[in-house]
Amino acid sequence: MRSLPHTATADAVGVMSFESDADRNGEVVSQWVTVSITVPADDVDLASGMLWDAGAAGIEERAADDDDDRELRAGLSADSVAIVRSSLRSGWVIAVETVAADEGLDAWREFARPWRAGSRLVIVPSWIEQPEWCRADDLVLSIDPGRAFGSGSHPTTRMCLAELEELVHVGDAVADIGCGSGVLSVAAVCLGAASAVGVDIDDEAIVVSRENALRGGVADRVTVLPGSIDALAGSNFEVVVANIAAHVLIAIATSLGDAVAAEGALLLSGVLNEQVDDVLAAFQPSGFALTRTVAEDDWRALVLRRAN
Repeated sequence: MRSLPHTATADAVGVMSFESDADRNGEVVSQWVTVSITVPADDVDLASGMLWDAGAAGIEERAADDDDDRELRAGLSADSVAIVRSSLRSGWVIAVETVAADEGLDAWREFARPWRAGSRLVIVPSWIEQPEWCRADDLVLSIDPGRAFGSGSHPTTRMCLAELEELVHVGDAVADIGCGSGVLSVAAVCLGAASAVGVDIDDEAIVVSRENALRGGVADRVTVLPGSIDALAGSNFEVVVANIAAHVLIAIATSLGDAVAAEGALLLSGVLNEQVDDVLAAFQPSGFALTRTVAEDDWRALVLRRAN
């Protein structure tokens, strides 16, 4: 999800956009911190889900001093620390470290790890060597998210990548709405799509996505445009993926539906469980019905097709 499985040292990579409270580009931005929570091993999934929900940009799991415990380290906005503290359970121990302003922009890289999505996709941060555990038939994508966009560690992006394995067929055209780092667009063409078009309202996303397409050797098949779904008006795609906030999905539901080819699929994420009904209701007037739901923690990915 823009600016947003199971946490593990071998398959967790995080992206944090660290800024200090000092003025940057004329704007006051939030201080980022590193939050460490030590929990019993049985509580790792519960605690990591809580950190994602609080807005964690990346999570790393480490061994703790007690063999029965695990330490989770996450990058969060300082404004989110109160939410984390209010969600602590008995036996959980928290520590908070302020990220120095002159180190913050790249401090998240210590959390980065290669990780797998679906059965064949392996996402490797561009500054890390390809892991030995990659298989011969894996599609290994080297991604540098820059300083502001997720490379896929958030559950919503992970679910989208796994679903693209099922939805994309050779020769398809794919649209990626809110492309961020471009990881979904790059993955789509590596899975066989003839082309992918990513759009984003953030200028940095345009630059980062194009660089990742070039790094992956697919720049000739990935087009990245500034703007939102309106930039694709009049075009149709076999797969349209939108991994953005639920309220945005609802607002642009009609335009998203118009971009899907007659027999195509619409893949939506960035949706919490309690938001699913509202999101589906927004697409019903366009004739779309739910065909598949994927869940991870409280997040959902939804596959929709035209009911007829």
